[in-house]
Amino acid sequence: MARLKPQEARVLKTLLEHNFYINTTQVAKLSKLSWNTADKYLKDFHKRGWIFHKTRGNRDYWYAER
Repeated sequence: MARLKPQEARVLKTLLEHNFYINTTQVAKLSKLSWNTADKYLKDFHKRGWIFHKTRGNRDYWYAER
């Protein structure tokens, strides 16, 4: 398994620190990344089956189990 890039690790760490769904804007802000970068990694993690996703209205929410 390949190591995560520092930005990827920050996104995943942010999700793991919360035990509830948070939206893309919150993930970006808490990980100190742009919205586009956070969104890219979140979608990739979801595609890999590492995190959960749900949509409410026009917002995406993300969650990772410990």
